[in-house]
Amino acid sequence: MLDKQITLYLGPQGKMKQELAGFTFRQEQLKIAQGIGNAFTEETFVVAEAGTGVGKTFAYLIPAVLWASQRGEKVVVSTRTKALQQQIMEHDLPDLAKIMDGPIKYAEARGRENYLCWNKYMTILAGKKRLSEPEQDFIQAVLYWAESTRTGDRQELALSGEKMKFWPVLAADRNNCLKDKCRYHDKCFRLKMIRNLDKADIIVVNHALLLSDTLVDNTILPTYENLIIDEAHTFIKESFDSLSFRFGLNETHHYLGILHEKIKKGSRGYLIHLKSQYTHLSALITEASQFTDRAAALSEEFFRKLGQTAVYGDQYSYQHVITLRDQEKNAFTEAVDTYVDWQYNINLLLERLRSIEAKLDGAEEPEIAAIINSLQEISDAAYLIMEENLTRDDAICWIEFERGKAAAVCSSPIYTGNTLGEKLYDRLKTLVMVSATMTVDNSFENFISRCGLKTYQQQGRLSTLLESSPFDFDQQAALYVVKDMPDPGSDLINLEMAEVLKELLVSVGGRTMVLFTARKQMEEVAEILRPYLMENNLQLLVQNQDGEFGALMEGFTGDERSILMGLETFWEGIDLKGDLLKCLVIVKLPFRSPSDPYCTAWDKYYQLQKKSGFQYFMLPDAAIRLKQGVGRLIRSEQDRGAVVILDPRLLNKKYGQILCNSLPIKKMAAVPARDLPEHIKVWL
Repeated sequence: MLDKQITLYLGPQGKMKQELAGFTFRQEQLKIAQGIGNAFTEETFVVAEAGTGVGKTFAYLIPAVLWASQRGEKVVVSTRTKALQQQIMEHDLPDLAKIMDGPIKYAEARGRENYLCWNKYMTILAGKKRLSEPEQDFIQAVLYWAESTRTGDRQELALSGEKMKFWPVLAADRNNCLKDKCRYHDKCFRLKMIRNLDKADIIVVNHALLLSDTLVDNTILPTYENLIIDEAHTFIKESFDSLSFRFGLNETHHYLGILHEKIKKGSRGYLIHLKSQYTHLSALITEASQFTDRAAALSEEFFRKLGQTAVYGDQYSYQHVITLRDQEKNAFTEAVDTYVDWQYNINLLLERLRSIEAKLDGAEEPEIAAIINSLQEISDAAYLIMEENLTRDDAICWIEFERGKAAAVCSSPIYTGNTLGEKLYDRLKTLVMVSATMTVDNSFENFISRCGLKTYQQQGRLSTLLESSPFDFDQQAALYVVKDMPDPGSDLINLEMAEVLKELLVSVGGRTMVLFTARKQMEEVAEILRPYLMENNLQLLVQNQDGEFGALMEGFTGDERSILMGLETFWEGIDLKGDLLKCLVIVKLPFRSPSDPYCTAWDKYYQLQKKSGFQYFMLPDAAIRLKQGVGRLIRSEQDRGAVVILDPRLLNKKYGQILCNSLPIKKMAAVPARDLPEHIKVWL
């Protein structure tokens, strides 16, 4: 039944072709959609790769809408990027609503930080919160909106990034939420969003929110048994991030500072307010103030000592995985001793705060509960990292450095598959995982294993679908590998790279995107190139230097003589059709840094199994990321362009063949740097 209905919409003469402008029938799309329809009907799991241009979004939305509307079952659709979430909510579902029989009830689940907190807003209006001048300007700018909005959603605001920096003064947040005790409970915008989710058949969410709701608190999404995960190639990394714990200096100081803080003219903070209002609690509050000051001093001392475990320069942020050797260093041992004092002190502080809360005896001081919850969470995270995970084989811990100083210590399990199975997969009747890039050398094996789906495959509950891109890559794209580039680890690589790019970029004349894997390298190469490109009337747009993502994309698409240099953000989710992108340069194969905590976790996982971390993680991960990057070039049948890779390892390492086999472009040429501009010119 579902099979026939899907064909009715997506078939050669289907409703989509007849009624949706610009829609093209694709056999590959129909096959994916029918496979997903079968997963709903048979209550099974399916992992599907739909190459660029297949039209995967409609391939899963149409079966989902049909199933939800006919069976009355909710279907949750999860994406990684905001761009895809917006496309589904603002374009795809409204388009389907015009074409499909009957209305589609759909809603978007968004994190609470996107919503105006009415309690914070009214506290500010009543003059009970001290604001800086820029914060006051921000409040003035949003006053009219705050009084008239029906959703309270920040995306309605058309303010500059500079102004929106102050959004947190109004934003709902978990630790300050007063829940049922809030006097504005009935007006809560977040609760209104949750009620809308209850009424919806299709719920659109992002991976981070899906995972935090599923793995942590279950407070947003209603009960569901059908889940579609788009951009699924990112889901493993997202689950690693969601299951991480973090104990940070700034967050700890923030909450301690709310309680009590010494300033030039004395002290300030919430405890000072309580002391003036409830004089009979003066002794308890004085003790709490002392423990607060001590906790703040110990926090500083702990992170200072922790920072001496590994020394980094002050210009960039780093993550340092804590090794057994690190734990034997004097600085680390001293940091652990300081932590023990800090934890003891925090527990004494929490005891005093709970005593104060109990003795307030129903007085209207809901803020104390929020502060207690926040400090308890910080204490629990610190305990888990410092007293449990440091010595566990199935976890890793790392220090986050900012400008050369330790800012946080973090921890995560090395494998999240079992937790995903227990908390997510086992609850589902139907699971669809789809992406344009999941296979390595045409195999799903690595993805299925690392995602925790192997058991379901062995039970015969999971099937796979692979439909390649319908585009004619032989006619539309060529891949050039510069064979005489130095090794990426060479001291001369940045100078050589800049020389090759000079000739290439001037020859192509704009409409070129250059993808980097490291910020430091990108900025050094950009510094060499910028004056030369300016002389040749070419505009250089560099991530973090010439604006944020939106501004860079606007500048790039608006000027045909522009060159964009970007990092990981630009390796996926960019859709530049037609003449907007002619040449794509990948300066280095996208292997993750071995010191990256996510990379270290998988290496440790495979070491415990006596397997090669490079073979089972580094190489498959790089293949997927390379395929994502190359996928930015050809986005429609009319596109034509060239990919240039400045990393000779693709040619001279054994693993290069696996990477090449995973790419859609088969027309590959190895060329010397001096001949590259001419080859590109002829092809374009």
